[in-house]
Amino acid sequence: MSKIVSIGTAVPEYGTEQSVILGFMKDAYNDDIASRKLNVLFRHSGISTRYSTVPDFDKTKLKTVLFNEKQDTSTVENRLNIFKEKAAPLAIMAISNVFKKINTDISDFGVTHLITVSCTGLYAPGIDSQLIEELNLPNDIFHISVNFLGCNAAFHALKIADLITRSDDNAKVLIVCVELCTLHFQPKNNHDNLLSNTIFGDGAAAVIITSDKYQNNALQNSLVIDGFYSLLLPKGKDLMGWNITPVNFEMILDAKIPDFIGSEINSIILKACKTFNIEPNTIKKWAVHPGGKKILDTIKKELQLNEEDLKYSYKILDEYGNMSSPTILFVLNELMEEKQNKNDSVFSIGFGPGLSIETALFRFE
Repeated sequence: MSKIVSIGTAVPEYGTEQSVILGFMKDAYNDDIASRKLNVLFRHSGISTRYSTVPDFDKTKLKTVLFNEKQDTSTVENRLNIFKEKAAPLAIMAISNVFKKINTDISDFGVTHLITVSCTGLYAPGIDSQLIEELNLPNDIFHISVNFLGCNAAFHALKIADLITRSDDNAKVLIVCVELCTLHFQPKNNHDNLLSNTIFGDGAAAVIITSDKYQNNALQNSLVIDGFYSLLLPKGKDLMGWNITPVNFEMILDAKIPDFIGSEINSIILKACKTFNIEPNTIKKWAVHPGGKKILDTIKKELQLNEEDLKYSYKILDEYGNMSSPTILFVLNELMEEKQNKNDSVFSIGFGPGLSIETALFRFE
């Protein structure tokens, strides 16, 4: 068996209230129709604050890195140069926090495998090589990158780590997801772009996965991994995705996504529970990727859940927005930081391009 023994999170220094970001967006779009749409989207976003690795979204800081008045520095090349500069330090912050929680230094822990995750920036040698060098990890460490899979990419990394630790009791896997979504802002007046500019923020999360033989006196809770279930829904393939343009990574985020997920969610849960050999009514805790407030509201309605069931998902959305791949780990971190009953089950679900569904079943140890 494998288990999550610690989760560490980090956000960049520039935290900005939604009302301030809205002012920036209106100025950037400079269009009355777009401004009215943004007013509605921001009002119903369920988000109070988002974080960015650049100060541009708060004009009181009187500093711009990418988005000046002429927008002439915001090419895909410049965006990815900033990603290359800023992503690894943010990842290292999350990694530092993940080891603090178990009162262990990374050099003493003995990481055997490193998995890095991102869809908002690419370069080679990549962030995995950079982290190996900066963290003084062994040059012969197993390392792999999960790239361009979107909001549910953390599940793919967890699945790889689970396979590794189930086959090797001595494996100690470090996962780090880092996304700088705000680098790809563009004032393009269509619904996909308006919506993505309303909800996405920057963040990073690190996870330690070991076999169930690992013991640490500092552990308060750990999450045993009981299984995964994946489902591809091709009829939703045009609803979510990425386009790489000369300007940015352009997000495809159709307004029909919440209703589409709502129409499928009960079937998804039944299929996953059949795979996990459990009944849906035995699920004690929920960790749902907060892709947006309407997605959470729709899932809550269709599954007949209450505010308490999804409180962690709503909380992370409110405090950080949707950070893509690290977001579900922020939600799981909230669960792990509260006292839980032994053997309580946690059903987790995320959504990505394809339209791909990823689920996981965890259990508190």
